[in-house]
Amino acid sequence: MDFPYDLVTLGHFEAGGGWEAQIRQYVRKKYRQDLAGLADLDPQTLAALFRGELAPGRPYATIQWVLRVAPFRPLELFLLFDQDPEFGTDLRVFYARKSLVVPTEDAYVFAWDYVALLARYGRGQFPLTNAGPGPEWLRFGDFAPDGASPMQDVSLGAREEILERVTPEVVEVAVRRMDCGTFAQGGGSWEVAWPLLGDLSFRFRYGPAGSEMAFDSHGARKYSPEFLMSLTWLYINGLLRECRQVDDTLPKLSAYF
Repeated sequence: MDFPYDLVTLGHFEAGGGWEAQIRQYVRKKYRQDLAGLADLDPQTLAALFRGELAPGRPYATIQWVLRVAPFRPLELFLLFDQDPEFGTDLRVFYARKSLVVPTEDAYVFAWDYVALLARYGRGQFPLTNAGPGPEWLRFGDFAPDGASPMQDVSLGAREEILERVTPEVVEVAVRRMDCGTFAQGGGSWEVAWPLLGDLSFRFRYGPAGSEMAFDSHGARKYSPEFLMSLTWLYINGLLRECRQVDDTLPKLSAYF
């Protein structure tokens, strides 16, 4: 079948392919039964909820649909939903070859987050409706349960040292390079707002008082704090990497870990 994409697996990101094996194990042992429920869901609605699109063509006959998701440049994932009469349900994760410039761990976490989220939709944990982001911003510390605040510290951690050195002008260019999100500044602070899913948005603000994470009032109530913080970590990583592409005097993010 015609499938006009140059794709690689997660194993291409590192020698040995350990990350690829972990994802396959999650799909086959932990989520296979949940993912089978995707057969009863409208793939077009799923695509909208993931801010993605259904890719044309299929690499082989048992693939029911291919969901293309592009969180930000250059990362581009393809989620292939496979239903084989003999072997059952499977979900394969591939990447556009250009995604190889993304660090392996970030590529893995994105894949893991999307697989886990699809499994939750497959088992009916979330309704298949796209309500859109809520009208208000809720700070993470105001709605997260007690004991969740360390997750915010982990998501930022040493990144705060880089953020102190980044100028708003550099951030604005970096956001454009990511091809995702909007930039604004005022009152000595700057902020970036990213649409993470069809019904989830994230705002990151930084200024003299430090950093603030906020999520839209719909997504903040729908998704777990752990999932929200995982996406937060990935998007802030992406922003700081792009900032260094704009200003090479900034330290590499990898130097802190």
